[in-house]
Amino acid sequence: MYRLLILALFVASLATAQNKKPLPKNTKTTAVKDTLKKDSASIVKEAPAPFPKEFAVYTKRSKLKTEKMKLCINLVCPDTIFNYCINDSLCRDPEVSKILWEKKQSDTTYVLVYVRAFSKPDDKPACDAGKEVKLFFVRWNPQTNKAIVKIKNIESCMRGITNMTKESIDSWDTTSPLIFKYHKGAQNYVELKFDPQNYLMGLQSVSDN
Repeated sequence: MYRLLILALFVASLATAQNKKPLPKNTKTTAVKDTLKKDSASIVKEAPAPFPKEFAVYTKRSKLKTEKMKLCINLVCPDTIFNYCINDSLCRDPEVSKILWEKKQSDTTYVLVYVRAFSKPDDKPACDAGKEVKLFFVRWNPQTNKAIVKIKNIESCMRGITNMTKESIDSWDTTSPLIFKYHKGAQNYVELKFDPQNYLMGLQSVSDN
């Protein structure tokens, strides 16, 4: 009796095993591995960081021929990035850029940025040794990320602006007024002043004849 019962159970289990189809090996592992490879490649290629996370001045070139070359400044507070670009193909790939002066008052930050590039003319060989120099005065609210930006070109071989300032900007003590003198064209003489004791005035034209 017991022998017949054991024999019946053995035959039944054998029939069940024959009806089941074996699963392919490592199916789940292979699918996950391939998916991760594709997703990783997509993230690296399609989602780069939009702006630098530190102070920077750089030239931005577009892949579209209809868009102009841009000069961009990038200011950073702990939780906010202010990126500001202007159309400029003359002050290109600046060799020198620095924050000359900075002050925070309440929710506003005031910044004076100096930018200098060697002239890189495409069709003006006389400017091979020339310079393109700009000053940016930025009044920026990091909480709203809105700003007012004033820009002055104080030297430009390509625009015909001659810098007449004798003092080196690197020797400025950041406490006394900073004065720049330059010619725009043949007769237009400009004297520009930034007074850190009266910074709310920004860049002031002392004389503009």
